[in-house]
Amino acid sequence: MAETKTQLEIEDWIRREWLFGKFRQRFIKHNIRLTSGGRFEFDAVSADESIVTCISTSGLTTSGGKPGSGKKHKIRSDLFFLLLTPNSKQRLMVFTEQDMHEFWLKEQENGRVPRGVQFLIADIPMELREKLSRAKAKSAEEVSGKR
Repeated sequence: MAETKTQLEIEDWIRREWLFGKFRQRFIKHNIRLTSGGRFEFDAVSADESIVTCISTSGLTTSGGKPGSGKKHKIRSDLFFLLLTPNSKQRLMVFTEQDMHEFWLKEQENGRVPRGVQFLIADIPMELREKLSRAKAKSAEEVSGKR
């Protein structure tokens, strides 16, 4: 089973450091009631709930070098939930990987993603970047069955 400790550590850093630096307010992981009546836990929400964020540490391609359809479906799901937030003034999708960020900007440019969502790239510290790279390599090894 893929280990997610590194991804959670990066999400926490983005919440505490990167988003705070960008918006000058605290963010927490938070469960919000949606316009459809259900609830969804977002990766980062500002104290006044005006900024709602999903965070992705995934790259666009799989370890085999092909675009990851499951990865794209996960982002589409996150986008759907972002659109169901009732009081948010800003809906953010924050990426750590440039290829994924560029893919979604192009999707938005081509009218395949609502313009009400902002796509941002977080520049994570080298230490976290290296940990993420190792975690992805380990995960790819598990998926391929090589050990």
